[in-house]
Amino acid sequence: MRLTRTFDPAELPISLEDAKLYCRVDHDDEDSLIESLIAAAVGYLDGPSGILGRAIIEQEWLLELDAWPNRLALPIEPVSSVTVQYLDKIGTATDVPENQLVIIDAPSARTVLEWVDGFQAPELSDTRYPVKITITAGFGAAADVTEGIKVAIKMMVGHWYDNRETVVLGMSVAELPMAVNALLARYRVML
Repeated sequence: MRLTRTFDPAELPISLEDAKLYCRVDHDDEDSLIESLIAAAVGYLDGPSGILGRAIIEQEWLLELDAWPNRLALPIEPVSSVTVQYLDKIGTATDVPENQLVIIDAPSARTVLEWVDGFQAPELSDTRYPVKITITAGFGAAADVTEGIKVAIKMMVGHWYDNRETVVLGMSVAELPMAVNALLARYRVML
C-alpha cells in the first residue's frame, strides 16, 4: 500500500491577518515567521499523519494497492469523492464505474469503500500497485473549516509565537495549551 497526496490544499485555514490579530501583532516585520507558524500548525494537524488524522482544506490523495480489497477503511477524512482505477492484465488503465462502488460514511466511524453485491474484481496486471484509489477529502475551502479547528490553529500560532524555544531557562516549561487539546479532541480520527 502506498498513500501520496497528489493535490495540495489551495489555501490555509486561517489567513496571516487572522493570526496577526490573534497574536496582537500590528506590524509587518514578522509576517514570514507568522506565515511559517501557520503552515507548521496546519502540518501538525492535517492529513493522515497529522494528529487529527483528517484533511482540513480540500485535497486529493492517491491510495495504491497490490490487490483488490474486499472492504477498505479509507485513510483520510472527510471524504467528498472516491474514484477507482486499475491496470488490467495487459496493463491498460481502466476506471471502475461509479455505480460499482459503495461508500459507507457513518458518524464516528471511518469512511469505508466496498463494492456492490455481485462485483467481479477484474484480473490485475502483475505490476506493483495496480489498484489506484483517488480520494478527495477535506472540509472544503477555508470558509468551510469549523471554527474550533481555526481557533486551535490560531492558539498554536500564538503559543509558538510567544514561546520560540523548546525550553526556557528560569521559567516553567510551557506545553501546548490545554485549550487547544480540548478544541481538537472532537475532530480527531481514532484508528
